[in-house]
Amino acid sequence: MNTKKAFPFKLVDNPFPLVIVDSTLTIQECSVETLAFFEIDDSAQPMHLKELIGESYKIFLESTENKKKQIETISIFSKTEKQRWIRTACYPDITNSHFHIYFDDVSDEISQYELSMRAKRIAKIGSWKVDLVKNTLIWSDITREIHEVPNDFVPDLKMAINFYKEGKHRDKINNAVSACMEMAKPFDLELIIVTAKGREKWVRAIGEAEVIQGEVCGFQGVFQDIDKIKREQLRYEILNNRMRAAIEGANIGIWDWDIEKNDLIWDENMFTIFGIDESQFKAAYEAWESVVHPDDKENAVEEVQMALDGIKEFDTEFRAIKGCGSIAYILGRAIVFRDEEGNPLRMVGINQDVTKARIKDIRARRLLEVMEKQNVKLTNFAHVVSHNIRSSSSNISMLSGMLLDNTSNDRTLEFIEMINKSAEKLEETISDLNEIVKIQTTDSLDLYQIEVRSVLESVIESINALVVESKAEIRIDIDRSLRVWGIKPYLTSIFLNLLTNSIKYRSPDRKLLVNIGVEHSDNQTVIAFNDNGIGIDLKKNGQHLFGMYKTFHSNKDAKGIGLYIANNQMEALDGRIEVKSSVGQGSTFYLHFKK
Repeated sequence: MNTKKAFPFKLVDNPFPLVIVDSTLTIQECSVETLAFFEIDDSAQPMHLKELIGESYKIFLESTENKKKQIETISIFSKTEKQRWIRTACYPDITNSHFHIYFDDVSDEISQYELSMRAKRIAKIGSWKVDLVKNTLIWSDITREIHEVPNDFVPDLKMAINFYKEGKHRDKINNAVSACMEMAKPFDLELIIVTAKGREKWVRAIGEAEVIQGEVCGFQGVFQDIDKIKREQLRYEILNNRMRAAIEGANIGIWDWDIEKNDLIWDENMFTIFGIDESQFKAAYEAWESVVHPDDKENAVEEVQMALDGIKEFDTEFRAIKGCGSIAYILGRAIVFRDEEGNPLRMVGINQDVTKARIKDIRARRLLEVMEKQNVKLTNFAHVVSHNIRSSSSNISMLSGMLLDNTSNDRTLEFIEMINKSAEKLEETISDLNEIVKIQTTDSLDLYQIEVRSVLESVIESINALVVESKAEIRIDIDRSLRVWGIKPYLTSIFLNLLTNSIKYRSPDRKLLVNIGVEHSDNQTVIAFNDNGIGIDLKKNGQHLFGMYKTFHSNKDAKGIGLYIANNQMEALDGRIEVKSSVGQGSTFYLHFKK
């Protein structure tokens, strides 16, 4: 009759094999995946760890006594007598009364190494015999081959011992041979020899005494070349040690939440991750919730609830406020164990501190944002330089042409004076560009009050040739007392772009008239530039009006830069541009400045 006790509940939908044992290694709970992993029927649930891994269970007695985590790789045989290699990890819970043991099949990883080991154990095995009565030493051919000596080489005991590498290897064989001669004590050692050709080689020396009438009269044994096997073994040990260090150094904490009892168990790594004193920890769900960052709490709690509702697995990242007040980025993953009716009973998972990786990512993103902003500023500055200097240089070039074509001495002085003024305005433009460079290197703009009319008059003077050549009439209906908040180089550039656009897109059927006026509201000053030019089809082009390289007429001098620059500079001044236009009648640009 089967007298095994029934488990409190069955752990279902578990993605990994897991058992929970007490200090005697008696199984308290066992996941369904564990039963499948060890080829056990559901009706025959194991009661002790020995039933799963045989005599290997003894290695975990140390863990239960010391209450420390333990990671081991063990060998078992399946029901079909197939050897399996199992990596096990044992973790005590916070009460130190129960232990979580996880299993992982690593047979494929180790099989190649084990096959190599078994094959090489039957190869390159020589023999030797010492006769203490005759004081002779006999080596087999394979033993000579291992030592890399000729077939006719005749050794003695001292010479044989001197083949062992000087230091601990030679000392060990000396001690073993002495103990075998004096006390008939057998030996089995893995040591390094230095062959006759000067090569270091790992060998296995096995010996036992030959005793006659209570006296040791000699000893004999086998000698095996294990160099390749040993070096592979040492390499494997190094890799295994690295793996252990990686597991322990990954800063991963394990937690177990009993939903019905609201008991939350943390391992010691969890307290380290969250910077909480174990003695101050309230073992309940609310204790975890209390350390989640306020900005992330709603989402984290929602993720837990969705996992309990079976909508999705708990797999999220959140920030936590550690005991010292610092912020940590935590990666959380968990599975929910349910009863037969699907009700959630407990939740088991891990938390990993990924703060360093997230900080690096945040810094990289911030640096990228800064670089992108600087690139935009650099591009805008290049356009400003190109557009504004071209306007001034074109004006000087036009005046020079007028001067060369002029035949009247009276106008010669007028043109020379206009050229001098244009040159002065070009110097001012370059000076303004230098100020723009300084502005571009700062994150914020310091606005100040600017007299609007003087800036307008200066801009008109800088394009005097264009005004004369186009026969444009520019009327300024703005009082000298009017001031707006801004930056002079930006205001100059905006006015320059609007005026040169009016001249560039004037109507061939009538004289160009530009009226510049002002309107006031409670919180804004609006400067209006109205012209009677060819106008813009806003239904067709309104959405692209301020785009870079967008042109709306066939004018050969159109570059599609002026309005793009003006709009960017108005936005930088916390203002905006509004446009009204009719094809064939003209356009009005409204510059809105905050008071």
